[in-house]
Amino acid sequence: MFLNPTSMLLTTLLLAASTALARPATACEGHGATPAVETSQADAAPAPEAAPAPAATPATVDATADATAGWDALLHTFVTADGGFRYKALAADEASMAKLKAFTEQAATADTSKLSREEALAFYINAYNATTIAEVLKLWPVTNVLKQDGFFDKTKHLIAGESLTLNDLETTRIRVPYKEPRIHFLVNCASASCPVLVGEAITAANLETLLERQATEYVTRTTLFKGKKGLEISSIFDWYKEDFGGPEGVRAFIAAHVAPEQRALVADSANKIGFFNYDWKTNARD
Repeated sequence: MFLNPTSMLLTTLLLAASTALARPATACEGHGATPAVETSQADAAPAPEAAPAPAATPATVDATADATAGWDALLHTFVTADGGFRYKALAADEASMAKLKAFTEQAATADTSKLSREEALAFYINAYNATTIAEVLKLWPVTNVLKQDGFFDKTKHLIAGESLTLNDLETTRIRVPYKEPRIHFLVNCASASCPVLVGEAITAANLETLLERQATEYVTRTTLFKGKKGLEISSIFDWYKEDFGGPEGVRAFIAAHVAPEQRALVADSANKIGFFNYDWKTNARD
């Protein structure tokens, strides 16, 4: 069967990590809701039209495979077991920095038009996470990304031929088109209270497994039961409650992802739900 080279380019981008470097994911912590800078669905400005990508040559396809494999290897190396990221170590590693640069450059000019739903969602989440790491390193040393002017809502990045802020990318290319609330547990905002940056590249093949695993990991680890005072959960569920179907949808989502013996307590509307303060300190580790 003849395969269009451009289709080969993006298929390779999304599947290379799972086929060439498949390894168990690192379980850790971190995601990025950004209440002060979030672009709502109603207010988000339309993203610019994507420029058509040039036809891929065999050499380009090989370069894309290498870039994706490099991104996967980088995550395995610098994501820590407790959910942090070793930015300083990455910045000092010339070969690994070259891998990050290669992956972000491939993501900048990728053509997503022929991708399946799962392939495109995996692509955009990888692009968000890689772009966030690259931007932290540009500002390094940085202790709090929310205090960096325009980190989420002003600085533009080239993603699949479009000039997008991180908020644009999350809202107009991930949240709104896919209507999948569990993306909040794979998109990482480089902060301590974010859901974990997973230690492997996301692909169409592992997407569903990672969505459910990371949602469960985050909810079970961060939900605080306070006896008669109810429970406290992440502010992600306050800022993005409409993604989960409103307040009652949030309650149902939490109930579905806590331990079985806690589900009835969460589901009982007599138990009030509060939200804990979000820690925006950078998720940096030595």
